Amino acid sequence: MEEMKYTMLIVMLLFSGCRNEPVKTAEEEIAKVKVIKAVPENIRIPVHASGILSSEEEMKLSFKTGGIVEGVRVKEGDRVKRGAVLASLNLSEINAQVNLARNGYDKALRDRNRVKSLYTDTVATLEQLQNAETALNLAKSNLDIALFNLEHSLIRAPGAGVILKQLVNQHELVAPGYPVFLFGITGEKWVVRSALSDRDIIRINPGDSAAVTFDAYAGIIFSAVVERISEMSNPMTGTYQTELNLDGKGYRLASGFIAGVDIFPSQRESLVMIPVGAIVEADGRRGHIFYVTDSGTVKKSEVGIETLKGSEAAVKGIPPGVSEIVSEGAAYLRDGERVRIVR
Repeated sequence: MEEMKYTMLIVMLLFSGCRNEPVKTAEEEIAKVKVIKAVPENIRIPVHASGILSSEEEMKLSFKTGGIVEGVRVKEGDRVKRGAVLASLNLSEINAQVNLARNGYDKALRDRNRVKSLYTDTVATLEQLQNAETALNLAKSNLDIALFNLEHSLIRAPGAGVILKQLVNQHELVAPGYPVFLFGITGEKWVVRSALSDRDIIRINPGDSAAVTFDAYAGIIFSAVVERISEMSNPMTGTYQTELNLDGKGYRLASGFIAGVDIFPSQRESLVMIPVGAIVEADGRRGHIFYVTDSGTVKKSEVGIETLKGSEAAVKGIPPGVSEIVSEGAAYLRDGERVRIVR
């Protein structure tokens, strides 16, 4: 009986020993990674920016002379025709100046005619006639100035357009040249003004195409062309203003719309498109990738991130001779670690 117990115990020990986990080998602990081909492509990297829509031509309208605003005939947002009167000054003082100049001219004209008759009769000298002619010319100039000031005591629309901003109200006293209206000339085309950094400004040129979007027209892409690029930065922001001519496509647009702008430079760059997951330790425009060496270990290398496109990133700076980089599993690797490529 005792022998049977010992026999059963030995059998149970043997079975339990068979259920032990197998010892892992060093090969099974090697990290498994996937790789992709690193093929350079000539890519146009768009310049992303925001901008503000404005009329093709904007100007500040003001009075030539100062005075009290007698009337304002329009308000912000009004559309006007060419030559329409927008505002006028109180003309009491200005009319008085015109009358004063006109009376001076009339007197000088009579004096010149009288001296001219006397000179014909050899009673007046040539010098007296010349002085009378000079006095008449001076009086005529003063009258022209007064009439010019009278004419510009009204603000007229320089063209068909819209009142973008009203800066002065009725009965206010304004100085000569002080802006009264911000006026926009309306036309077929609009202008998008965008501020770009020095890094972006060197990549674009006049004539480059652009795509513009507005929140007011979701899903609609407006075509535009770079018209002008500022050669001097804004001292307050350090950015460079760029103007794009926009084709409005017949849509109702308004100055002040916030625009999303993608400018497509004519020049192309040699870049490699890789999955975003292949980049580790990304910091702004810099990041790191891993590639497998001939010895079966991975090497970490820094690359420049130019732009993102969906789930891919356009990078440059991949070391020469590297044709494959780690696309999956990079986040768990260490520099110099041994790996096994899973095809």
